[in-house]
Amino acid sequence: MRKFCARAPVRVDAAGGGTDAPPFSVEHGGMVVNFAVQRHAFASVDRLEKGEGVTIYSHDLEQGVTADSVTELDGKRLEFLQGFVRRLVPDGESILLTTESDVPPGAGLGGSGALGVAVVAALDLAFGQSRSPEETARVANEIERVDLGYPGGNQDSFGAALGGINRLEYVKGGGAVPHPLDLPKSVRLALEHHSLLIYTSEAHVSGNIHQDIKESYALANSPTIDAMIHLRESATAMADSLLEGDLCGYAQCLNTSCDNLYRLHPSCDCEAHRNLHEELQDLILGRKTCGAGGGGFLVVFTRPGCRRECIERATNSGAMVWPVVIDYEGVTTWTEDPSSPHAVNQCLEQAR
Repeated sequence: MRKFCARAPVRVDAAGGGTDAPPFSVEHGGMVVNFAVQRHAFASVDRLEKGEGVTIYSHDLEQGVTADSVTELDGKRLEFLQGFVRRLVPDGESILLTTESDVPPGAGLGGSGALGVAVVAALDLAFGQSRSPEETARVANEIERVDLGYPGGNQDSFGAALGGINRLEYVKGGGAVPHPLDLPKSVRLALEHHSLLIYTSEAHVSGNIHQDIKESYALANSPTIDAMIHLRESATAMADSLLEGDLCGYAQCLNTSCDNLYRLHPSCDCEAHRNLHEELQDLILGRKTCGAGGGGFLVVFTRPGCRRECIERATNSGAMVWPVVIDYEGVTTWTEDPSSPHAVNQCLEQAR
């Protein structure tokens, strides 16, 4: 047997994040601009001899779970990964599923969405299932939102599966339509050159924030709906700016999107990011907290000639800085030699 492997990139939600989630996306329609970056979630599947049971192991969490069969998984430890195995692994099959990620938890880069896409792709490869990247995104998101009941939208899954730079349109009444943005090479390279991802090590819990936003959305005279309308408009304006090669306009849309993200709910705000913005504001044209807010990564767009100084100043403040390289492949699969018996047994021991 071969080891069946997949990886999927995480994404930066440059504008419109939050408008992809119901009820707003269904009642008003939404718009998101995001781009995939070359930091990945990985999943690998070893098909074991029948009767050896199911083992799931997360290298990031250093946790695992075992069961005699798919139907006997308890849905507790590693609940997220168990949900995918229960949906996609045929009863009676024995597997070892292992996962790992390039990004820390709570990074705001859609890491769980990327992990879900990678797991779907690896399991599909292992069991001979063929899906398009868009179908992979929809299945991964359905397992998160329906099977597991996690709140949120689906832009993370689309960003991970499709790769590249995308405008994601959410149709009033329900439904998502991805529109890849085919930008000139000069615009794509300038976007990478002037963009930085900065991590203050203050992680967020996106599920809690999504629940806060949902509760605020239902209140009379809540600013949440108005903020979401502005987020949707900023995404439309950002897509237009990118297609026109107007990167100053793109940076302004980053600022508008960040300001309105903070207006969604107080839990979306982040003192560490506000302090960092104040520290860097003379070096950057735009910034945005990634994901639902409350911490994680900040994406910035530097002024011409200020990239190096921005990196140094952010690093000196105690933050971690990553350059941005856009991933145009999206979810990718391959096979390797199977795990050694020692590696399998080690996962089994750690899982128990």
